[in-house]
Amino acid sequence: MAQEIRSEVDRRNGAICRFIVERTLHIGSVNFTSRTQAQGIPLAEKLFEIEGIKEISLIGKLLIVTRSEERDWSDLIPKVEAVLSAYLVSGLALTSDAVLERMQLMGRGTREKVQYLLDHRINPGVAAHAGFVELLDVKEGVVYLRMGGGCQGCGAATFTLREGIEKIIRHEIPEITQILDVTDHAAGMNPYYRSRQ
Repeated sequence: MAQEIRSEVDRRNGAICRFIVERTLHIGSVNFTSRTQAQGIPLAEKLFEIEGIKEISLIGKLLIVTRSEERDWSDLIPKVEAVLSAYLVSGLALTSDAVLERMQLMGRGTREKVQYLLDHRINPGVAAHAGFVELLDVKEGVVYLRMGGGCQGCGAATFTLREGIEKIIRHEIPEITQILDVTDHAAGMNPYYRSRQ
């Protein structure tokens, strides 16, 4: 599905062009003046690969680009639009669900954010395997979890923790440095996946 991109050169400052798209590019606002600053933000990194891009701002569905004096918008606009189009179809762009989730996380404390992710992203999936994950505590960037139901004693519990739970929490809450499972898995009586003896 083609994404509509509108561009508009600023009437007062010809070095600035605004690009408006139908999807959210960034929640809140962020500004970059170099490729080094843009590291970790795929769209901004790719835009700085275009020669003549001096500054980039992302604000919701708006991209503001400042060009260097020696470049012309007739050359730059198609290149910026090509990068935007590729980004929007790449799977890296925020979906409406991701935007809603990030908005829900804004303004919450770390413990509240972890609990929100457990309630809305993690436990619904784990429940399909007759399990649940309970938040015990968050201290100094460390999350303490206990797994129950089919997760307690499950042979795949470590995989679920590292490849599922940890990736979700650490991606959405960068201040989390470690996630510890304090479950007594030896006491599990009803694992969903039975280990072979």
